[in-house]
Amino acid sequence: MQQKRENWVDFAKGIGILLVVYGHVSRGIVNAGMAVDLAWFTVADSVIYSFHMPLFFFLSGLFLLPGLKKYGSRGLVAEKIDSILYPYLIWSLLQGGTEVLLSRFTTARTNMTEVLSLLWQPRAQFWFLYVLFGLFVLMAITLRQHQPVTGRSTLLAVGGALAAWCLSVWLALPFPLDFLGGYLIFFLMGAYGFYWKDELHRYLAPYAMPLLIASGLLFVSAEWLFHVPLRLLFSDHSPLNLLLACSGIMLVNGLAMSMVRSGIRWLQIFETLGYYSMPVYLMHILAGSGIRIVLSRFLHIDSTWLHLLAGCAAGILLPVFVFRLTQQPARRPLQYLFRPPAWLSFKPDRPVGGQ
Repeated sequence: MQQKRENWVDFAKGIGILLVVYGHVSRGIVNAGMAVDLAWFTVADSVIYSFHMPLFFFLSGLFLLPGLKKYGSRGLVAEKIDSILYPYLIWSLLQGGTEVLLSRFTTARTNMTEVLSLLWQPRAQFWFLYVLFGLFVLMAITLRQHQPVTGRSTLLAVGGALAAWCLSVWLALPFPLDFLGGYLIFFLMGAYGFYWKDELHRYLAPYAMPLLIASGLLFVSAEWLFHVPLRLLFSDHSPLNLLLACSGIMLVNGLAMSMVRSGIRWLQIFETLGYYSMPVYLMHILAGSGIRIVLSRFLHIDSTWLHLLAGCAAGILLPVFVFRLTQQPARRPLQYLFRPPAWLSFKPDRPVGGQ
């Protein structure tokens, strides 16, 4: 697959990270007791949460089999220690410590015991990194580097993941088993979808626009059925949640691919956001909460819309600014906020087979 056909992933990440930031900022506004239309907020929140994290597990799964082929099982886990576990630990401590210091200004009370329980109970948005690392470890143990992928093995893997998803919905599994079982299906859909990408492209590319329209209609219809006639929310753990998540993933991926094909320059902002999605994910709650504290406690501004716009802008722009700052040679030590120094790195020196 050529680069032109691959950079849609960053466009999809860009759409997804916008939804993540909006979701957390809006929840912070509601938790702060500001005036909102609760009916609108509840439905919008449920729609977003019905698919935006499954989307990120799907997109992360795209890198499973290539990583396994490149590094081998042990090397893949080592690489994920650097790229997922390390920032999880660093930013859990940074955000948790900040929340403890500023707890009298925020909507939640935090103590250091909660912060230091990060090895078994991730805080706030960091649960995603915790579960994602667990999925990479699980699949590195389960799969073999040179194990051939066939149609049969794909169906068995996805079928097993579907069974795990059903168990996570219908049984009260303890954490993290409930999250691992609930998101494995999307992770493997991404992994095996990437493996079969050429076949999928050959058969589906001629119908790209009809498929995009169909996925949009399916998404809107499923969300309407779920939230209006059935009066359900994403937290109700209905079997329909799988349909909502899959239709949302299809729609966002279709939109991302359409953005790439369109060549419209201003749409590249989504690609840029996707490139910075990791630092934005790590820092957006600190940035958004900080702006809310400044606006409400010090400037005495209580406009909900202003808080929402300022919170989303800060949640995106401040993390990007900080990350770009850390990449400057003069500020080299700040790079260790996102990746470990060489002496602490677990990443293999070279890929398996010298690739």
